[in-house]
Parts: sequence; C-alpha cells; structure tokens
Amino acid sequence: MKRIVLASTSKYRKRLMAEAGFEVECVNPCYEETVIEGISPLEQISQFALGKAKNVYKMRPECIVIGSDQGLVEGEMWLGKPGSVEAACAQLKRLRGKTAILATSVVVISGDNVQHEQNRAELHFRENISDESIERYVKSDMPLDCAGSFKIESRGVRLFSSIMCDDPTAIQGLPMMALNRM
Repeated sequence: MKRIVLASTSKYRKRLMAEAGFEVECVNPCYEETVIEGISPLEQISQFALGKAKNVYKMRPECIVIGSDQGLVEGEMWLGKPGSVEAACAQLKRLRGKTAILATSVVVISGDNVQHEQNRAELHFRENISDESIERYVKSDMPLDCAGSFKIESRGVRLFSSIMCDDPTAIQGLPMMALNRM
C-alpha cells in the first residue's frame, strides 16, 4: 500500500488523521498562498488546497498526497488566520450577529488521479456576546492559528447560536467524511 502524506504542518489536521486511524507523514507544502484576482474566496480556498497537494506530490510522487485549506467567508470578505490577539478579537467582533461560511477544501492526489471536495459549514455567530466576552475567549483559547479566530472543538462553541454542517471534522480543519469517500 502507498504511504499517505499530508501536505500540511497543521497539528489539527494531523490529529484528525490520527484519530481516524490513518498513519501519515506530514510534509510542509512550501506553498505561497497568493490571492488570485478575479476568483471568489471559496474558489481561492480550493486552489490553495490543490497547490499545497501538488507541491508535495512533486516531492513525493510515489505517495498518496492529501492537501487541504480552510477559510471563513462573510459576504465577500475572506477571513484567514488572525495571527495576533488583537486581530482575532477584531474578526470576532466583526462577525457578531452575522452568518459566515467556513469552507474547507481537501484534495487527494495519487498518480494521475486527482480528487477534490469542499465542505461548507454555515456558522451563525451569536449577536449578544460582549466585547469583554470575546476578549476573554481569545485570551483563553488563543485561536491565533485558526481561520476565523475560533476553535469549535474547545471554548469557541460558545460563540455560535447555530451551525449547519454535513461534516463536523471539516470545521476542525479536514473533512474526514469526504476524505474517506476519496
């Protein structure tokens, strides 16, 4: 059987793969996420997943390579990883009372076979959450490396009034149901 390589250094994706019983090697995709003008944020997320998988496949063509990318889209605004406490708080304050789409794309490359799926979760952010509650949440959960500034598997669930999603693992970074189909 071919070795499975995850084109990612994400501890969240690695954990999801391990919890599902997959033995994977994680390889940094060394992929520059440059926004392409003229395509939607949802398509951009798919292109980033494909780019990551292709970069690693060039290095490891004998393997099955899995690439993934995730982004939160509110209207036409794409919100990625905040990187700082201040940016995370600003993102969450902007999202208060709004509905956003968390898109998680996954690509599997094996030989000439390239498969792709994108999971879209509809997230309804609570309206009645104070600035102080947001700031406390960010400082306690530190979601600075998470698209949209939350960790759904942790305290971040408090930020939402409802979530509509076919695959809850997609919210954590890798749509395992789609991956299993592939």
